[in-house]
Amino acid sequence: MEMKKKKLTGVLSGLRVVDLSAGLAGAFCGHALAQIGASVLALRPNPSGWYSNPDVEHMQVLDSIKNIEKLDYYDPKCFDALAGFCDGAQLIIEERPSQGWPLGEPISGRIMGQNSSLTALCISPNGLTGPRASYAAEPLNIYHSAGHAQQIPCDPLWPEYKTRPPLQAGGFWGESQSGLIASIVAIAVLTGNGDWKGSIIDCSKQEALLQMHWTELVRYPNSGKIVDRLEPTITFVGGVQPARDGYVQIVCLEQHQWESLVKLLEEPDWMLSPDLATQAMRVSRWEEVADLLSKETKKYAKEHLFREGQALKVPIAPILTTAEIKNDEDLVRRGLFSRGDEVEDGLPRWDGSVFSA
Repeated sequence: MEMKKKKLTGVLSGLRVVDLSAGLAGAFCGHALAQIGASVLALRPNPSGWYSNPDVEHMQVLDSIKNIEKLDYYDPKCFDALAGFCDGAQLIIEERPSQGWPLGEPISGRIMGQNSSLTALCISPNGLTGPRASYAAEPLNIYHSAGHAQQIPCDPLWPEYKTRPPLQAGGFWGESQSGLIASIVAIAVLTGNGDWKGSIIDCSKQEALLQMHWTELVRYPNSGKIVDRLEPTITFVGGVQPARDGYVQIVCLEQHQWESLVKLLEEPDWMLSPDLATQAMRVSRWEEVADLLSKETKKYAKEHLFREGQALKVPIAPILTTAEIKNDEDLVRRGLFSRGDEVEDGLPRWDGSVFSA
């Protein structure tokens, strides 16, 4: 069946959003909405003491396809101007500064007291209520508040990871993930039946990031096990393995996948052993299997393992270097590395600045 291609640029055409983000999560959310057609007005204090210099640069990229007005919207003297900017909008995105709400609460509530047709997304580290609602939190604190330090490094089949310290994912991954979840909520609101008008939607960054660990979280109520990076729960064999010219990731969960991997690696004797005939047997000896696999995979180039493995339905993929990503023909063709202010056929691109160093 032929797949129909449809551009998403006009999905939110005609809808207005006011972005009061004091951080990158809200700015990311507004950026995503602007990409699919919403008219997004970003109000930014001038100058702002809320952001560090790296944050300012990222904010500028995320704001590049929005309309920008300079306004210190938490200054009570600017309330009337703020209300005027919100007139006719359908949604307010408000992200709390890292140190807390300047007025003790979101300004959105006051705006909505005058305009009940609005909906507000209020993004904060730990939610609007609860024992940690007032906690100060920078992106690094928020990232690890969801338990990422316990999970990263996260590949249990590469034993060297255990000797590494807890790490943060590159750049502002946690802020982007929180903003992505918020944008999904925003799209539901903006394309829905209007039931959320007059409501403030509480978006906790911690809760958004916890969703990335749902498989680990359910192990405690289901089995009483707390998962951490030093005692991982093994459900597959493979993991990060060396190739002749780099690394590949292998995730064999099912019997047919293992059998195909055996074919890919040209049926070494140890893989045909009756002692490794079932998934349960292999998982019970995962460290030994991972070590033996590494001796096989390093005989081949990672592109060979990827192409031939995919043809055999082995769940395997190459781990690319930054240079390889920047020269990938498909990614270049799709414009991933274009500047945020470049537009092709009316479609602004995602921020590719992480690859521009």
